[in-house]
Amino acid sequence: MVENKSKYSIGYKLNRLRFAGKLAHSIVLVLAVLIAFSAKAEQAQPRQVIERFHQSLIAVMKEGENLGYQGRYAWLEPIIKETFYLSEMARISTGRSWSKASPAIQADVIDAFTNMTIANYSSRFDAYDGESFETLGVEDAPRETAQVKTQIIKSDGEAISFNYLLRKNDKGEWRIVDIFLKGAYSELATRKSEYVSVIRNKGFDALINALREKIVNIAKKAENP
Repeated sequence: MVENKSKYSIGYKLNRLRFAGKLAHSIVLVLAVLIAFSAKAEQAQPRQVIERFHQSLIAVMKEGENLGYQGRYAWLEPIIKETFYLSEMARISTGRSWSKASPAIQADVIDAFTNMTIANYSSRFDAYDGESFETLGVEDAPRETAQVKTQIIKSDGEAISFNYLLRKNDKGEWRIVDIFLKGAYSELATRKSEYVSVIRNKGFDALINALREKIVNIAKKAENP
């Protein structure tokens, strides 16, 4: 009995050491990506913004299982905040009601919208199976925006189009304001339709609570698939 306990103890310690080694490796990669990402953030052109974002997604996918949901969230949080024009996306998605909301309500909407965006990416890009991103081209778009056409190529060769619409923020930095799935379906338009309906029927507080509930549910599903 003593011998078995000793063997179990040694095996347990070895597993703990292996896990610690994987975690340390992941942390080093996270720091390296964040440093490189921040160093290139200033004055990046639309194509660079998107390709840098895609590189970060591939990196987090490759470490996805080691990091877990919370680790992926921590990795992607600063990257998404530097890549997306989140305050503008929150404003557009709530329609004309935005101007009627108090600064405190607006701040809560932006916070919930931001956290939900990070949660979605953290849950969806959880593992790597040979996927790759390809940039197809960049075009000028209306109202001083730019469209970057890309596709993700799955391991079976299937290609799915993602077109990004970018706009300069108040610092003159290019940031994502919308994504068109398969080149046609606006993610922001879909959210706007949903959010405006909630605000019209139940108010901003209901929208904020709904977004926060979604964040909790995303985390639960990702942590207990």
